[in-house]
Amino acid sequence: MQKGIIMNTLSGSGRGDFHTLYLGRSVDDLIIEYMEENNIPGMSLAIVQAPYITRVVGYGFADTEKKLLVSTRTLFHVGQLTHAFTAVAIMQLKEEKKLQLDDLVSAYISIPQTWQSVTIRELLTHSSGIPDYTQCDGFSFHKDYKPKDIFSLFKDPGLYFPSGTKMQISATNYYLLGLIIEKVSHMSYEDYVTKNQINRVGLKRTFFVKNKTSIANELNKDAPPFKHSEFLHNPIYIDPMEVALGYNTENEAIPEVTWTTTMSHSGVIASAEDISIWDISLAGTILVKETENRDFLYHCITLNNKTTIPGNAGWLFPGHPGLMEIKGNIPGFSAFLSRFTAANELLCVTLLANKEHLIDLDILGRKIAAAFDFKLGAPEGSGSQALQSPYSVTQTIERVVDIVTQQGGKIFAHIDHSKEAQKVNLTLLPTEVLIIGNPAKGTPLMQENAAIALDLPLRIMATEDHDAQVWLSFADPIQLGKEYQLHNKELKQIASALRMLCEKAVSAQSIL
Repeated sequence: MQKGIIMNTLSGSGRGDFHTLYLGRSVDDLIIEYMEENNIPGMSLAIVQAPYITRVVGYGFADTEKKLLVSTRTLFHVGQLTHAFTAVAIMQLKEEKKLQLDDLVSAYISIPQTWQSVTIRELLTHSSGIPDYTQCDGFSFHKDYKPKDIFSLFKDPGLYFPSGTKMQISATNYYLLGLIIEKVSHMSYEDYVTKNQINRVGLKRTFFVKNKTSIANELNKDAPPFKHSEFLHNPIYIDPMEVALGYNTENEAIPEVTWTTTMSHSGVIASAEDISIWDISLAGTILVKETENRDFLYHCITLNNKTTIPGNAGWLFPGHPGLMEIKGNIPGFSAFLSRFTAANELLCVTLLANKEHLIDLDILGRKIAAAFDFKLGAPEGSGSQALQSPYSVTQTIERVVDIVTQQGGKIFAHIDHSKEAQKVNLTLLPTEVLIIGNPAKGTPLMQENAAIALDLPLRIMATEDHDAQVWLSFADPIQLGKEYQLHNKELKQIASALRMLCEKAVSAQSIL
C-alpha cells in the first residue's frame, strides 16, 4: 500500500523502534501543532506498548492564572471514559452472581413507567432508547441533583426508540447503572470502583469529582498570588498531584462540575499514566475474570433486529483488527483512549486536555500511534484528514448523506468512482465522493479570494484500501484557508461542523 511505503521511511516500524516520527514530525510536533490550532491550555499524553508505559508527558498549563504546569501527575476529568469503569463494575457484579445482564432495571431501582421494560444489557450497550438527562432543558453540570430531580428533568420520559433496536449514547444509561451498582453492592459507586478497580490495580492518581478535595497539594492556599512553597519543606508536595482547571471554547475557566451530575457517567478524574495502567489491566483477568465477559464488553453488539453495531459500553470499534477507542467530553475537558490490542501491535494512546469540545482527538491519536508504528496510521492526503469507518464505503456515504440532509445541508453531487471505472472496463476499489456545501458559508470565502472556488464546495471521500479497511477523508477548511490566505472568521466554524459531521458518520450511534 502506498501509504505504508511513504510512512515507513518517516516513522517508527513497531516495538522498540525509537524513530517515533509521523511523516517527519515528532510526537511533540504533532501535539504542539494540535494545541496551537485549537488554542489549548494544557494536555497530557501517555503511550502504552504493553506491558510497558513508554512515554508520559505533559504540555502547557493546568491552570493559566496560577501558572500550574501539566506534569505526569496532573489529573484531568476524563468524561465518558468513566463509562468503561462503570461497565467493568457491572461485569464484576455479574461475576459475583449479584445480577444478570438481562435483568430488568426496574427490578433494582425506581424508574419512570415508560422505562419499565429496559434491561441492564440495554443500558450497557446504549440501546435502551432512554433520553439523555444532560440534554434536558434547565439541566446544568454545575447544580446538585438527587435521582428524583434527574428524573423530573424529563418533560416527556418516553423512549427515543423501542429498546434494543438502535444505539444512541445517553448519559442516563450510565447514571442508572451507577444506581444499580450502589443498590446491588450495598456500597457507594465510588467505593465499589475504588475497591474493585483502583485499589486492585494499584492506581495512585485516580479519584472522583466527589473526593478530589482530598488530594494532597498546595492549592488550598488563600493568599494570592499563588506560589508553590511547601514542597521545600515537605516531600509529599514534590511533583504534586493537581487537578487541571477546565476551559471552554473561548479559553475561559469554567465552574466545577458536580458529583451528582457526573457520577457513573463522567465522574472519574485521573492522570494519563493511571488511565494507561488501568488500560493494561483490561487485557487479562485482573478486572474481569471470565473471557466471555471481556468478549462481551470489547466486541460489537447485535441488536434485537439483528443489526450489528460497531460499539459497546462507550467503546467504538473502527475496523482495524483489535482497535477500540473511547472519548470523553464534559464541560472544560476532552479525553481520548485508543487500544490496539492485536498481539503484534499492543499500543495504546491516552490524550487528556483541559479544553472542551475537542471532538477530533481520535485523528491526533491515530497520527501519534503511526509515529510508533507506521502500519497504524490513516491514509495521508494533501490538505485532508482521514477517519477510519467501521462501515462499508456505501454505508458510510449513506450515513453522511443522512446527516447532511437532517442538518439542512446540500449535496451537490455523489460520484461513485468504482462504477465509473467499470464502465471503461477498469477496476477500482470501492471509492465514492460527495460534494457538499452551504452557499451561505462558502460565498463569503469566494468573495475574499475567488480562487478558492477551485476547492469549493467541499469534498468528502469514502474509500476501501487493500487491507479492506474503509476510510472517510475530508478536505481540511483550515488548511484551505492557509493556502488561499483567507482571514474569514467563519473558517473555524466550517471546519468544526465538517469534523463533527464526519465524526458522527463513523460513530457507532444509529442515525435517528
